[in-house]
Amino acid sequence: MGTRSLLRRLGWERNSLRRGTDRLEAWLNAVLLVLLVLIGGALAGYTGRAAYRDQARAAAWDRAHRFEVWAVLLDKPSAPQGTARGRWKAPDGTARTGPVATGETGGIGTWVPIWVDEKGAVAAAPPRRDPASQAAGVVAVTLGLVATALGAVWLLCRRLLDRRRLRSWQAEWVDVGPRWSKYR
Repeated sequence: MGTRSLLRRLGWERNSLRRGTDRLEAWLNAVLLVLLVLIGGALAGYTGRAAYRDQARAAAWDRAHRFEVWAVLLDKPSAPQGTARGRWKAPDGTARTGPVATGETGGIGTWVPIWVDEKGAVAAAPPRRDPASQAAGVVAVTLGLVATALGAVWLLCRRLLDRRRLRSWQAEWVDVGPRWSKYR
């Protein structure tokens, strides 16, 4: 595709038949595209970095405050995948005893992995965090929202321009129509 063909498709060629509203629409398309690239890119970069930082900070907190230890079961589990009394060592080395989740297997003397906090109390396992994929998702959503907002502006402007064009065509047809048709 040559330069002239591209300019014609974008509405930027010099054509005496092109109306002012067509030229205005060509400018609107160019401005909205530049805004999408500049504002969308800047906003996506900012939100992506913020999401990455937050997820990395949360993962570091989990690593500093949640620990996986092994507990030995002291009782028979109350039900399959139930709880039983177990004994484990806290991160500071003190022995702890309390209820632990047994998983599918379990009997007296069975070792099961559990998660504890920095004081040695049983805690929930930390969620798996992937800061890079979380940031990529935030970037995609941000770009989608910016594109949607600019698309709504484009549709509104196109609607206004089309209304103006239709009024202009109607006024011209009132002048030309009687000369072309038998109806006066």
